[in-house]
Amino acid sequence: MSYISDFKSSAIGLFSQAFSADPANSPITTNGTGIADPSLDSAVGQKFQTADGRTIALVRNGAVALAAGVLVQAPAEVTAHQKLAMTVPTTYPATAGSTQILVTNGSTVLNVNVFAGGYVEVASGTGIGQFLRIASHQPAANGATFVVTLEDPIITTLDATSKISLVANPCDGVIISPASTATAGPVGVSLYPLAASTAATFNATSGALTAAGVAQFGFIVTHGVASCLVDSTVTNVGYPLGVSKTTAGCVGVATLTTVPQIAVSMQTLTSANNGLISLYL
Repeated sequence: MSYISDFKSSAIGLFSQAFSADPANSPITTNGTGIADPSLDSAVGQKFQTADGRTIALVRNGAVALAAGVLVQAPAEVTAHQKLAMTVPTTYPATAGSTQILVTNGSTVLNVNVFAGGYVEVASGTGIGQFLRIASHQPAANGATFVVTLEDPIITTLDATSKISLVANPCDGVIISPASTATAGPVGVSLYPLAASTAATFNATSGALTAAGVAQFGFIVTHGVASCLVDSTVTNVGYPLGVSKTTAGCVGVATLTTVPQIAVSMQTLTSANNGLISLYL
């Protein structure tokens, strides 16, 4: 991750939205506000430290617009692309130092590059525990093989016993924290309103790109003081707060067993209002 002391001179204005093609190799024209910059695709997840000590992260918003000051989570977990088998033919031997592997898809079509910028995790078998960033990957029909190209070289040689999970970048396609059971971990609080991204479309059988979408980028607060919607009245400053399980986009009172702490109250809080919290994400 990249950290800078301030971002006032950054090419991305703090209170401006940025626009990009999705995927990055599909050019678009400016929407009239913000900037058009395909390079933002590779910057998703980068963190910056403000002069007042807050940590903010660049995110790509999902398909629903976000209000300011709401809790957001990573994109929902896709279990269909976890613990996949791999093969090691001569052309893709998956040896230490190489940057390509050949994986066998499961029963769900894999769309091209939807995990680009995310990670390959070796979930079991030889090389277990390796966690490598994905540069790109091919599409794959049900049961087909596909090549994953890695940014990071393989550390320990993999083999046919290695099981591969594809994991999305937690800042790529963020959504509002749901009102019931979370579908991924919390990543931060929206700093200002973010428009909805327009999703790319793909061939339902092959996973090939059929039409590029338009991605909407912005900043969220991940650590330090933020204004966030709350679903509980809290009369004590410094009170532990966690992800609400009753109201979307809210924090609520943390509990020891069911609502892990992610923040503390910085002032007395009123239910259904925004209040200052200090995040620890």
